[in-house]
Amino acid sequence: MRSDPDLGRLRGDLMAYLRRRDQGAVDAEDVVQEAFLRFQKAGHDLSASDARPLLFVIARNIQFDRWKVAAREARRSTADDVYALDAGPRAVSHPSPRADQGLIDRQNLAAASVAIRNMPPKTRQAFLLHRFEGCTYRQIAGRLGISVSMVEKHIAEALRRLKESQDD
Repeated sequence: MRSDPDLGRLRGDLMAYLRRRDQGAVDAEDVVQEAFLRFQKAGHDLSASDARPLLFVIARNIQFDRWKVAAREARRSTADDVYALDAGPRAVSHPSPRADQGLIDRQNLAAASVAIRNMPPKTRQAFLLHRFEGCTYRQIAGRLGISVSMVEKHIAEALRRLKESQDD
């Protein structure tokens, strides 16, 4: 087993790594603690040569999981807010939607749908994985077998095409 100074240094390195990845101090502490707990429950030994990189991978995966949960909750909260606004009394906010607004919305949706269908396959896949499945660029890169930089280019191209479809 590692000595206390080595363990303290490892803990500090994990905390610094998580903070650099935009994790608050309290959340980083929770992630580090959970990483050590999972590491121990899996029967790993801190004196093993692969202990350090394995702990970093575990911590990164915990962090990704937390980000996904937070994003899902944010989307749900936004959807709930929109629903609450839509379900509220129409007389207070707007008596009735403009007759032409429904048509405009349907046309915009149809144009976006056509634009998505006409995207090159990898661009379309990257866009759909990101926007509708909530995948990170790194996850998309892994699934499609391309670099994260290429994922960024595909997403930018998809957004450009969608904007063009709305401008037409």
